[in-house]
Amino acid sequence: MKAIHFVCLAVSLLLGGSAYLACESPFVALGVLGMGITSCLLFIIPCLKRFGLKSTKRHECYLFIHSYLITLSVTSSLGRSFEAATDSLGPMFHELDDTLSRMNDKEKVEYLANYFETDIYRMFLSILDLYLNRGGDVLRLSAELTAESARIEETEQQYERMAAKRMGSFIMLWLMALVIVVFIRFGLPTYFGSLKDSMTYQGALLIFYAFMSLSFCLYCYFHTGVFPYRFKRRVRHVDETEEAS
Repeated sequence: MKAIHFVCLAVSLLLGGSAYLACESPFVALGVLGMGITSCLLFIIPCLKRFGLKSTKRHECYLFIHSYLITLSVTSSLGRSFEAATDSLGPMFHELDDTLSRMNDKEKVEYLANYFETDIYRMFLSILDLYLNRGGDVLRLSAELTAESARIEETEQQYERMAAKRMGSFIMLWLMALVIVVFIRFGLPTYFGSLKDSMTYQGALLIFYAFMSLSFCLYCYFHTGVFPYRFKRRVRHVDETEEAS
C-alpha cells in the first residue's frame, strides 16, 4: 500500500475518532469513518494520482524536448536524439519500449504525442517537420518553443509550491474546527451527558463531517485542476440508409 493510502486511512481514522469523542456514538463514528474512506478512495486519491501523472508527464515533456533538440543540433540524427532524450525519463515511459521498438525514428517521436498529451509537444512536432522538410538551424527554429516550454515548467513549479502552502493553511483551519467539536465534550461536561444522545446533535455532527469531506474533495479538485475520472463520449453511428432517407 502506498504512502498516500496510509495518509488517507490515518485521516479517516482521525475523523472517526474525533466523531466518537464528540458524541460517544459508535454508529456516528463508523459513519464518519466510512465517509472519510469513501471520499478518499473514490475521489481524493484518484484525483491526486491523475495530478501526479500529469505533472510527471509535463516535466518529462520539458526534458525530452530540450534534450532532443540539443542532440539533434549536434548529431543531425533522429535515432541518437531520441535515445539521448529518453535516457532521463522514468519507468512509466519505458513501459512503451516494446511498442516503440517496432517503429522507425520519426514514428517514435510522433507516437509520443499520445503519451505526453500536451500542446507544447504538438508544437515541437510541427517544428521538427519544418526542420526535416526545409533544413536550417534547429535550435534557431525552436528558440520560441524552448523558451515557452521553460516558462511553462517554471510557472507550474511555482504554482505547486504555492498550492502546497495553501493546502497547509486549509488543513489547519479544519483541524481547529475539529478541536472545537471535541472541546464540547471536555469544555461543557455538564451539558454533554444530555447532549450526546440527542438525534439533532448527532445529525448536526454528521452534516458537519459530510461538509468537511465535500470541502476536501472540492479543494482537491480546484487545487489540482483535474477531475479524477475520464468520461468517454458516446458516438452515435448513423446508418447510411437513414442518412439517405
